[in-house]
Amino acid sequence: MARSPLIVQSERHKIIDLALTVWLQMCTFASWFLVTLGVIHSLHTYRPMIKLYILDFYAKCDYVKKLVYASDETYIEQVRMNRIKFFKLCEMLQALGGLKSSRNMFVDEQVAMFLHIISYHLKNRVIKYHFNRSGETISRSFHNVLNVFIRLQDVLFKKAEPITVNSTNLMWRWFKVLE
Repeated sequence: MARSPLIVQSERHKIIDLALTVWLQMCTFASWFLVTLGVIHSLHTYRPMIKLYILDFYAKCDYVKKLVYASDETYIEQVRMNRIKFFKLCEMLQALGGLKSSRNMFVDEQVAMFLHIISYHLKNRVIKYHFNRSGETISRSFHNVLNVFIRLQDVLFKKAEPITVNSTNLMWRWFKVLE
């Protein structure tokens, strides 16, 4: 008895589908096995991305290293503060104000950015170029440091004392009102 051509064709499709399924399962198992052995780790992008992220993080800190650790003269020119006072300020902002390092930026870099901006009235774009950070990161760190400064204004800033009319200080004699 002869089989109909439709039955033969459907059996052939079933055999091809089974062979493809077995082939895909074998390829999946082989690739999983090779990945777990670490043979083809260079084909995956996650390992190089981690290395690039680490190198990028330290490259972004490079400008701060040049700025802070080059010399006192350079630092005073750029941030208008010597390094000893800068490190004391960073310690105060951390201890008293609660300023914390983020995942991508240390406290000294945040404070250096803040001081650099207010020293020369620089725009976000300029700091973005120098510090190699995004505009959002710069804005966020600037506002974090600014909020800590506002919280610590009683500790950091000296209160102004009014000058009385009968002041004996010779420096103020030129500003007295003539009657």
